Amino acid sequence: MKRSRWVVVLSVLFALLAAGAAAVAADKKKGKEDKPSAAPPGVTLNACGCYAKGNGCVCTNKKAKCECPGECEPAGCDEKRNKEAEKEYSDAVKKAQDDEKRRDEAEKKKAADEEKKRKEAEAAEIKRLNDEAAAAETPPSEDEGEKTDSKPKKPAPKKK
Repeated sequence: MKRSRWVVVLSVLFALLAAGAAAVAADKKKGKEDKPSAAPPGVTLNACGCYAKGNGCVCTNKKAKCECPGECEPAGCDEKRNKEAEKEYSDAVKKAQDDEKRRDEAEKKKAADEEKKRKEAEAAEIKRLNDEAAAAETPPSEDEGEKTDSKPKKPAPKKK
């Protein structure tokens, strides 16, 4: 039993020690986030962690995000915003060109289909007219059919 008591006591102490270490780590992390880094007293920071100093801008956080357009913001945010806007513009232009190309192809296909249908209708009309013309001709009578035999009969060979 003595041995099991020591195991329980040591386990409890280890758990308390681990919980205390986790609490200290959380306090250190929280302290870093709340700590104003190099900002003079009485200065209000914007969402980017920057403040205006004269005509310039001072940012207190090296990893500040570009969340303050038009205000004091970290260096490079304006260039980054311009690149994003240029990319969006070029994407919009490309999409518009693709849409126009698709419309042109659809119009060409529609015109080709209409031309094909027109030619088929013309061919059907010509065939119908030819059939009517052939039907309008008088069919030859049986007597005329015999006379129209164009091959002359050969005389029978003479016997000697």
